[in-house]
Amino acid sequence: MVGRCRMGLITILLAVASGLAQAVAQEGPFQIVWVVIGEASSVSDKDPAHAGRQLFMASDLVSKSLANVRVEQVEVAPIVNELAIGQRLCLANMSIRALGPGKEMVGGAPLSISVRQDQKLRLGLSRSKRDICLQPSAPGEYPVRLTSMLPARDGTTRGAQVYLRVSQPNKIPSPSADIP
Repeated sequence: MVGRCRMGLITILLAVASGLAQAVAQEGPFQIVWVVIGEASSVSDKDPAHAGRQLFMASDLVSKSLANVRVEQVEVAPIVNELAIGQRLCLANMSIRALGPGKEMVGGAPLSISVRQDQKLRLGLSRSKRDICLQPSAPGEYPVRLTSMLPARDGTTRGAQVYLRVSQPNKIPSPSADIP
């Protein structure tokens, strides 16, 4: 009798575990993956901010690190960029600033630029040596991250996130949308 109950309990537990495994497999965890699409250099006294591919060599990062250059804050403006499908935003036209421990400007600070992997194709990405432009092909909200390649005093990296809000061109809100 005890052996029979034990077998029954094991059968029930296996059935429940099997059902849970199927539920997890069907839903699966959603994970956002960020991919680096290029680099940016913060504004300096001499040069405007720019973005592109392979702006920095490893030796550039090492020399700034050895000089103890720290980035405590990254500021990018505007934070929200409203676009219609077909319009283009180039990152070099944005205000990109890096600030050090004393809130002083860190000119030419190396930053990485990343976007969500699942949105990359819709962003209409074009890159050159001096700029990265985005021309989204579908309405939606697309975050873009700029992260310092130089650490802050505590050893972590700092960054900023901006958003592209893309709508259908000439889409006029319906008057009924304003009526409570």
